[in-house]
Amino acid sequence: MNSFWNGKRRYVALLLFLAGVYVALEVPPVIPFIQLPGENLPAGYNVPFTDIRITNTLVAAVIVWILLLLFLLYVARRRPKDGSEVPPGGFYNMFEALFEGLMGFIGGIAGGAHFRLIFNMFMTIFLIVLLSNWMSLVPGIDTVGFIHPHVKEKYDAEKDEYKLVTTDGYEIYQGFLGISYVNGQCDWISPADEAAADAAALANAESARLAALDELAVKAAYARYQAAHNGHGDDAHEEDAGDDHAEEAVESDEAIAAYDDVLAAREAEKLARRDRGCYTGVAVPPWQEGYEPYDKSKAKDISLHPDPSSEEAKLVPWVVLPFVRVASTDLNMTLTIAIISVVMTQYIGFKALGIGYLTKFFNFGTLFKSPLGGIDVAVGLLELIGDFAKILSFSFRLLGAMFAGAILLFVMSFLVPILPWPFFILEFFVGAIQALVFALLTAIFMNLATISHHHDDEHDHADAH
Repeated sequence: MNSFWNGKRRYVALLLFLAGVYVALEVPPVIPFIQLPGENLPAGYNVPFTDIRITNTLVAAVIVWILLLLFLLYVARRRPKDGSEVPPGGFYNMFEALFEGLMGFIGGIAGGAHFRLIFNMFMTIFLIVLLSNWMSLVPGIDTVGFIHPHVKEKYDAEKDEYKLVTTDGYEIYQGFLGISYVNGQCDWISPADEAAADAAALANAESARLAALDELAVKAAYARYQAAHNGHGDDAHEEDAGDDHAEEAVESDEAIAAYDDVLAAREAEKLARRDRGCYTGVAVPPWQEGYEPYDKSKAKDISLHPDPSSEEAKLVPWVVLPFVRVASTDLNMTLTIAIISVVMTQYIGFKALGIGYLTKFFNFGTLFKSPLGGIDVAVGLLELIGDFAKILSFSFRLLGAMFAGAILLFVMSFLVPILPWPFFILEFFVGAIQALVFALLTAIFMNLATISHHHDDEHDHADAH
């Protein structure tokens, strides 16, 4: 440990830590737009010779396969050619120890004639899922991408046409080398929404004023009730009445103060946005000089693909469309691996048992021979349903764990941008465990498929002879 941190390594680690602190303090954190399906890349990024749009999760899957290919080339190059050659150290030794450990582990579960096929499937699924899961720990994944206007087309039934509407998003600003950045401190506010918020502030202020006046009226009525029942003379009553009028004047000032407090809170909110450099949500409110009412008829048309550096960019909200998103957060990827797992389970079952493998699902042999034959039929049908259910359980278990983990990293990096390391360590182990569970269940189910339902009976018959 001491030798590892000697020399330049500790200075590199310190430099990276200081860079992380600087970025966390200077660059406003942004929670990306979160959706379950993979996002389509902008127009022009299609699968070659087709009209199929490439998704950022497909890009991640391709990267995983490229990494696996490079990894295989590395292992083939570093592997000793014969028993007399000394194995190289470093990462290769660690991988070889892991490989042999997993081989021994799977051999204890699924040893026998079909061990090689089962282990190959186990290792393939394990490496693919592991690399896909760990991709969420790489800086820039899910956070660096296209600046995308968050605008969608909505059908207007009255006019029989489509119109562009805005959704949630952020403002943007131009940074180094003209690169556009999402401003995480300024959520985008449309002029209509700002006008509605100002009108709501006026209504709340009036409600606060009326509530204060109601409270004044109650106090005044109670004071008159006390004066009428305390037996005071006329002079005393007049004096009390004068005091009541004085109190009403004071209390009316409090009603005005309640009105002003609500408007002051709204003004402070708009001022805070202006201080952060926001350009939406900071228009002059209707209770101040210089106010111009919002005229919807004079609103500028929204552009579906505005230039981020143009004035049109201020008319729409923006989000980050990542170049790469973790493949295991897309149901297409997890469902595909689950289907492959179940199909390979059926394949090895037919390979080991032949056509007799179907008796696992359609066991009618004892239906008319034993009173319990109906139970065998029902169990077989449940086995068939269970194999289809494995597709759902495999795919949704991995999808749920990794999608929730990605959101956890987003949120904690936003809330604790300087020290989110415990959550990255947590996701490191969660990714490894999910990959191991997925691959291990595949190996177990493949091994069970090679075992005949009549294996025990045949074994007992052989022992009797």
